[in-house]
Formats: sequence, C-alpha cells, structure tokens
Amino acid sequence: MMRLFAFEAGHETRLGVERAGAMHDITRGAVRDFGQRALADLIAAGQLDALAAAVDEDTLLLEEMPGHWTFAPPILRPGKIIAMVQNYQKHAAEFGNTAPPEPTWFAKLPSSLCGHEATIVIPRWLEGRVDHEVELAVVIGRRCKDVPAQNAPDVIAGYSVLNDVSARRVQKQDREKQHPWTRCKNLDTFTPMGPYFVPARFVPDPNALRIACRVNGEIRQNATTADMIHPVARQIAEMSRWMTLEPGDVIATGTPEGVGPLNDGDVCECEIQGVGLLRNRVSRPA
Repeated sequence: MMRLFAFEAGHETRLGVERAGAMHDITRGAVRDFGQRALADLIAAGQLDALAAAVDEDTLLLEEMPGHWTFAPPILRPGKIIAMVQNYQKHAAEFGNTAPPEPTWFAKLPSSLCGHEATIVIPRWLEGRVDHEVELAVVIGRRCKDVPAQNAPDVIAGYSVLNDVSARRVQKQDREKQHPWTRCKNLDTFTPMGPYFVPARFVPDPNALRIACRVNGEIRQNATTADMIHPVARQIAEMSRWMTLEPGDVIATGTPEGVGPLNDGDVCECEIQGVGLLRNRVSRPA
C-alpha cells in the first residue's frame, strides 16, 4: 500500500509518498517522468495509476524528505468541495432531526482548507459552539456527468480524511432564516484535510471503514462508513445528475454521531481505517 501527500518546504509545495512507514519526496521524479508536481494535476492528466505503478516497481526517483517541512492538503485547490447533509441517521437524531430522504449537500470553499498538524483557528469574535465532524473524503478522478451508481467506482481517484468544522450558533441562525450554510462551514482553517491521499485501488470498499474522532484522546465519534444512509456510489450518481464533476473535486460524505465542541488548546484527531489520521490543534483566544 502507498499513500501520497502534499507538503510545503522552502516556500514551495511538493509531492511525497508514504510506503511501509517510510516517507519520500517524489517531486523531481514526478516532474521528470510525468511532467507534473501536484497530485491534482496527475489526477487530471490520468497519470495517477502510472505514478503508483512506478512507485511499486521502484522506477520512480525517491529522495529524502527535507529537514523542515509541513503537510499541506493533498488537493490544494479543488474546484468543488461538496459536503453531504446528515448522511448518518444517528447524527441527524442527535440534533433532533430526521435525515433527508434523498442525498442533500452544501458547498465548502477551498479557502477553508488546511493540512495535517495545522491549527484550527476559531476567531475571537465568533460566538457559540464550534464542532468537529470527521468525514471520509472522496476525490473525483475524471470529468463525469450522469454517472450510474454501478459505474461510480470508475470515477473515483482516491480517498482522504476531512474534518467538517462547524460553527453551530451561526448554523442555527442561518437555518432558522432559511439561509444557506455557507458562513458556518467556511471560515479559514475550518476544513482540515489529509494527511494522505490513498488511491482508490487500495480501498476495496469505502462503505466498510472504521471512522472515529478523538479530542484530547477521548473518543467522541466511533462508527463505520457502512452506517451511511446514502453510500458513496449513490452520492456520486445523484451529484453528477445535477452537476458535472471534475478531476480533483472533493466529496465530504457525511459524519457519524458524536460531534462535539472544540476549545482552545484541544487536539482533534480524525481517523479512518486504512486512509490515515488527521491531527489538528485548536486555537480559540479568550
């Protein structure tokens, strides 16, 4: 198994691979052999499988990681981040709601993205509770429209972990006024994603993964993606009926029950079986 990641070093974004616990910089190899240095560009060019094969066959140049670097979101600027509304029945129930009978979604903005080990910054002026929401992120692999559910696996490039951080008081206010959820979901740093991107061939069934969130080591969310009301394939089929999906688009597939507040100094860990563990510290000035 291999997992790809983006990282920043020396004021530039580079590409890495994690395999058997070892991390390598593959930027020069990806540029030399494929003419690309970003994961999204490799996906768009249809070169992801070839890159993975080159890693498996030890033909891609693997270099040591630099001395100082930080994780970046694996997809730096997706064209769309589409997030499911209440796709786990028990999550809907914990807010006294019934989940929508059809797949329903809202948009998260690329400017809200941050990476593994980045700080979730809750502005001083923002009032009310801010919650964690661990979600499986699905990355689209090719341009598609009106995809039958049985063909949905063919358009998936891979998977990552996403935390749909949510400002609850603002969300409640906007729901009561029948406004969109754009404000409460899209403050800067409110969409941590990563650390890894796992190619689809390494995840045989995205609907059979353990999914969990811990805050300061305490388990808050603990479920399985099998509990999703609308499986991944149905989400893609329904979304692609309404819009064209593009390479690098991200679908946040919904969160299970157990969402809870984040406070200043908390460490939030979102983990999905085989995909990775996304860790972020929280800063909320008094």
